[in-house]
Amino acid sequence: MQFEADGKTNGPGIRWPGGARVAVMLTFDFDAEFLRISRAESKGTKIGFTDQSRGEYGPHTGLARCLQVLEDHGVKGTFFVPGAVVERYPEQVKRIHAAGHELAAHGYLHESRRGISEEEEQAILEKSEALLESVTGKKPVGHRGPESIIHPFTPKLLRQRGYLYSSSMKDRDWAYLWPQDETGRALVELPGDVMLDDFTYYYFTFSDPAVRSMYPNRQVLADWCAELDALAAEGDKILVLKLHPQMIGRSSRAAMLGDFIAHAKSRGAWIATCEEVARYVLEWEGGDAQ
Repeated sequence: MQFEADGKTNGPGIRWPGGARVAVMLTFDFDAEFLRISRAESKGTKIGFTDQSRGEYGPHTGLARCLQVLEDHGVKGTFFVPGAVVERYPEQVKRIHAAGHELAAHGYLHESRRGISEEEEQAILEKSEALLESVTGKKPVGHRGPESIIHPFTPKLLRQRGYLYSSSMKDRDWAYLWPQDETGRALVELPGDVMLDDFTYYYFTFSDPAVRSMYPNRQVLADWCAELDALAAEGDKILVLKLHPQMIGRSSRAAMLGDFIAHAKSRGAWIATCEEVARYVLEWEGGDAQ
């Protein structure tokens, strides 16, 4: 799958189930306070007590709203969960799984620093996989780098460890296969973009250094709906919405997410988990799912 991007019309020529013009994935980075802690550490600083509590809002309150919105609209999502979150908030992670949503890998301590060695990455994967498997009974098939940071050796490690897909890149509007390597195993990439990330609109901190980003919900909804409509008009595309329960889980924002889901349904989007989309892409390309 090699394409020259023209920025508008071309894609892999895939046809989504039921004639859908776009595949939508509702993904949640359930990283609790570890997002803020690791982000600060990667910048050589630390967060304060109240900033940590902003992250804790996700497991304590925001997650429940996210799960309720998904249930109300009858759709499934993919939750990328660091191993340490499984350890600290086991009941919340079990609740995600019990509701039928996909659990995928997202580091152990949400390690977002650059310069991690291949050996470190391997150990992080092993530890986080074991913790997720303790909840689901199977190894995860999907991976997203913390803050979408991956390393040159990450795709090879994912293939070696039997992963089906990655969702960290920002280079296309459609799903694609990573170039073949010595493992001979297929790896699907489900790329996204910062405009489809609630972090861009809602992340707030006085630390790491200070970020004060706070957009009105109407603008966020308008941006996301406009992007979905434009991608659907082109066809063959995907929309990966990247959400964080500590941010999107605020009451009015959760309601806005429900409005987006309703809009996507009205446009005939195929709303599915990352695993479902990745398996469909691999089958379309004539590959074998791991």
